[in-house]
Parts: sequence; C-alpha cells; structure tokens
Amino acid sequence: MEKIKVGVVGSGFIGQVHLEILSTFEDVEIAGVMDVDKARAKAVAERFKAKVFDDLKQMKEAGVNAVYITSPNKTHFEYAMNALEIGLNVFCEKPMTISLKDALTLEKKVKEKNAIFQVGHNRRFAHVYTFMKERIENGSVKPYSFQIKMNRGELLNPPWTSDRSYTGGFLFESTLHLFDMMRWLFGDVEEMFVLGKKSVYPDIDDWALTVRMKNGIIGTFTSCAHASWMIPFERVEVYGEHVMMANEEMERVHFCKGLGKEVESHDFTKVDFKEKWGYIVENRIFIDCLKERRTPPVTVSDGVKVIKIIDACYRAVESGNAHVRLEG
Repeated sequence: MEKIKVGVVGSGFIGQVHLEILSTFEDVEIAGVMDVDKARAKAVAERFKAKVFDDLKQMKEAGVNAVYITSPNKTHFEYAMNALEIGLNVFCEKPMTISLKDALTLEKKVKEKNAIFQVGHNRRFAHVYTFMKERIENGSVKPYSFQIKMNRGELLNPPWTSDRSYTGGFLFESTLHLFDMMRWLFGDVEEMFVLGKKSVYPDIDDWALTVRMKNGIIGTFTSCAHASWMIPFERVEVYGEHVMMANEEMERVHFCKGLGKEVESHDFTKVDFKEKWGYIVENRIFIDCLKERRTPPVTVSDGVKVIKIIDACYRAVESGNAHVRLEG
C-alpha cells in the first residue's frame, strides 16, 4: 500500500494532536516536523520516529505529499502560500489567515495550483454538531431562529492570546469555530447588527450580534473573553416549530421533539476528546481526499466566508456603523 507522506509545521499542542491521529493511520507516513523551537521539534520528531526539517523545501524534496500547518495564527498565511507555491497540498488549522485580504489571496492561490486544501474547522465533525446537522437535513427540525454562545475564560494563558497582531483578534480564536458552525447549520449571513467593546483586555473582548441569514433564519451570537471558564462556555440552541436542539460544548446534545414529547439526549463525556471534538474524522477525510484527488468538505472558500464575517464585525465596531450587510 502506497502511503501518503505528511509533514507538520508547528509541533505544539494541536500539532501533536494531529500527529497522534495520523500515526494510527496505516496509509500515512509521518515524514517529519518543523518548528522555530528546535528542541521541541527534535523531541516531537523522535516521539513519532520522524525527521526534523528546516523548511518546506526540504519537506518537498523528501517526498512529502501534504503539509499540516499548526503553527501560530499569524504564520498560517505565509506557510500556506509557500507550501502551495512549491506544489504541496495543505491542511491549515484555523484561522486560515488573520486578514480578509490574505484569505482572498490564499483562495486564489489554491485554485491556481489546483491543490487539495482543507481548513481545520473540526466542529463540523464533532458528534454534537453532526447530530444537529442530520436533524436539520432530514427535516426533523426546520430552524426559524437560534442562539449561539462562545465564551473564553481569559486571555492570559498563553500570554500572546490577547495580542491581536499575533492572533488576529479574539474573534479569530475559538469564536471563529462557532461562526463556521452558524454558516454550516443555517446558511450564509445576509446582515448583522454588531456591538463590541473592550472591557478587560486591550483587544475587543465583549461581542453581541443579531444576525439574519439569507434564508430568513434569525439569531443572536455572543462571545466574551473574560468569563472564567464557566461551563458550558460553548452552546448552540436551535428553535423550530415547538422543537428545539441544544448542546453542552462537545459533551452532550439534546433534542426536544415537541410539546409534551420526549427529549432525546446523547452523552459523549466518556468519548476520547480527539474523537468527540471531530479531529479523527477531519484527518481521515483529508487523507482520503489526498488519495482520491477530491475536494475536502471544508474548503478554502469556507475559510474565506468565515473570515468575511469576522472582518465585518471588527469593521462595524471600529467604524461605529453597527449595521453591516455581507456580500457574496
């Protein structure tokens, strides 16, 4: 069996999560890792019986088919562009870029190179959200409205989290996942009314949005960066005609089937986090797409659309024009 050779750029926590999963796939060979922290790269490479690379060109020369970009947010665009330019396929952790301009440039480059490019929006493969998606698609729930909450307890650890030049801004962190989930479950955004303020940190750390989707579904979306990790910090509630769905992070999902009817609940607390957070499935899909030369389910264009939402939020608050309409 011919194996897909992969390299990983960034050997921190999420890079090691992907490496752990890839190491269990019989059709994958982990060729090596690269990291600005040479000592960590060496330790991680030894753990996975791989090499340490100094740059992407070395990976390409070693026969790598695809690279995983799991480095800090601000580096994603440059690494992705360089990888595409030399003919590598790319799995890019979110955020794909930290600016809309770079996102559009990257989208153009992916299409120009006809590369396999997948964005790491893992929530699409988490059990709680696939449950919701299936009920919407099979007609069990026709959404009329929704509420979404994505909070963070603090921006202190790691210390660079509150540095917008490093992360792109608070919304580019975990909040971005729920913007993608909003699109995935309810369609594209038509217009938003956006409020935001700096309450604790130098970055805008309190957000409140009302949203209208292009299909008429309406909803609210809130995100706070100083909530002290009170559970559940992540929640999506979906409202249909006397039916409702809601999750408690990735741990549980509930489906109220109607007035006076049962509530169906599923508990995933005992499931390994790599599975329940969707990481295993997203990796399996990316490898299969490489082998079959097909487009992944989370495309570069999906990445662009989420970054358009975030860009519109920051522009709304910084310009003082809270009402925004999204085009395209």
